[in-house]
Amino acid sequence: MRGLRQVVLVAVLAAMLWTGTAWAEEDVPAARVIGQFLETYCLDCHDSTKQKGDREFESFQLPLKTVADLISAKDIIDQITLKEMPPKKADQPTDEERLAVVRALRAGTVAARARLESSGSRTVMRRLSSREYENTVATLFGRRVDTLGLTADFPKEKTSRHIDTIGQSLVTSGFLVDQYFQAANRLVETRLGKPAMEPKSWRFNSHFVQYEELQGSHKSAFNYRYLNLYEQPNSDTRQGGYGHIEDFKQGVPVSGLYDLEVEATALHRDTHYDPAIFGIDLTEPFILGVVPGDVTKGHIHYPQAIEPLLASAVVPDNTPTWFKFRVWLEATQTPRFRPRGNTTDP
Repeated sequence: MRGLRQVVLVAVLAAMLWTGTAWAEEDVPAARVIGQFLETYCLDCHDSTKQKGDREFESFQLPLKTVADLISAKDIIDQITLKEMPPKKADQPTDEERLAVVRALRAGTVAARARLESSGSRTVMRRLSSREYENTVATLFGRRVDTLGLTADFPKEKTSRHIDTIGQSLVTSGFLVDQYFQAANRLVETRLGKPAMEPKSWRFNSHFVQYEELQGSHKSAFNYRYLNLYEQPNSDTRQGGYGHIEDFKQGVPVSGLYDLEVEATALHRDTHYDPAIFGIDLTEPFILGVVPGDVTKGHIHYPQAIEPLLASAVVPDNTPTWFKFRVWLEATQTPRFRPRGNTTDP
């Protein structure tokens, strides 16, 4: 009986010791977990002396302090996760060991990225993005400037995580500084060199010429009596999707605000064709937009580099309605009409 008690006592004691060891392993710091793993399975080939594959992990440790450390950590995670390392002929870690070191590395990577990408609560000096520059000069001069294309020749903006206000991405070059000065000079000349002009009105009710391939049919059917627009889904050229005033291609004489009055209605949107073919959602209304055009900048029936939306309105089906728009046009720009929304916008 006494011997039986001793056996039970030893068994209980062994169970207690085993449980205590397991608990202690869970409390091992991440740096120690990684250090033990590397020493056991990696340093035979990747210490400071051998560096097989140009990889040296003897100096690798937490916390990660540099971008190079982050790259090494990712490399280790990938190799361990894919079970490509250690080599097949070498001693292999258990799944629990692999999981523990991957968790430690991932936690260390998250902490390092937050630290490396932080500015330490300090504001980073940076230039204005192109968007911010246009908004700033628009406020300073009290007018919209997107019709000028001031930043059209600026180097393409680099973004970081789809954000255009990250200091490290907003690089300034001598070429860009020169572009800033040229844009500012152009805006000042436009603003200060504006000639005086008495109010003037223009009226157009005919000779609405469409895109070349449509001119014949438009002349036969309407004798150019109406300015017709066509919804153009899945088209890069938007043929038939732009309408201009043929007798006003020279554009306005000076930059400024202009009032437009047009009568419009939406017709024949519900055709016998399968809507899925063209992708037109008939539950959405027809939206008429006004954009600038300039015959000196490109084909008047095609998209142009500078065509911000100046105004828009919902046009009812089968009901002629008058619309009034107040739009800003630069000298030599002419108003163009085109469908907006639904399937026609890029």
